[in-house]
Amino acid sequence: MLILLFLFMILMLFPYLFLPIALFLGFGFLFLLPYVFTFNSLYNIVTIPWQILKIALDKRVRKNHSLEHATINVLEERYGRTLQIGGLAYSNGFSLSGPDLPPPYEVMSAVREGHFRMINGEKDLAIHPRCGTSMAAANFLFSLAFILVLFSSHHFSLLNAVVAFLLANVFANPFGRILQRFFTTHSNVDDVAVQDIYIQQPANYSFSFIVMLNPNRSYFIKTYQS
Repeated sequence: MLILLFLFMILMLFPYLFLPIALFLGFGFLFLLPYVFTFNSLYNIVTIPWQILKIALDKRVRKNHSLEHATINVLEERYGRTLQIGGLAYSNGFSLSGPDLPPPYEVMSAVREGHFRMINGEKDLAIHPRCGTSMAAANFLFSLAFILVLFSSHHFSLLNAVVAFLLANVFANPFGRILQRFFTTHSNVDDVAVQDIYIQQPANYSFSFIVMLNPNRSYFIKTYQS
């Protein structure tokens, strides 16, 4: 931040330096781009499997993750469209947030319906196409493809990045669904009891009526697993 402020002051005092500085930063960015891509790809290859593994080893989180997906799937069925709703699963429940999130009573109704339907055999409700797992899968595949293409061609080019991007997009959706089904969700939710729903207050606000003013609602659905 201080560096940007310093550059801004320099440009204000010496406007004729704008072009040389812009060229310097531009060439510097192009020079560092291959290293940034490579480092980011290696980082994703190491960290994403570890994150998936941590979820896979916690069956409570996986079951709540399934219930989170089922809830969103039920809500989208009711509204007949894609809803801007995101969620996070924990060992004691899951949270939902987003501008399209309905009132608490409607969300709780969807939770109970999704729970009931999964218990009665609709296991596919545990899978959602826009799950963070699928996004992580896409990032992992892009990173892996980029590294493989980079090492096979022995040099960086935009073509390498484009090829990696295309490969990742082809396989990301099926790979993400596989990861969801076998690693990050658990559709056997017979032992999960839905307890209650809580309105989560936005950060830095203590007023109870802020939820009515804030279109980005957030709820926490508490569960219990025997």
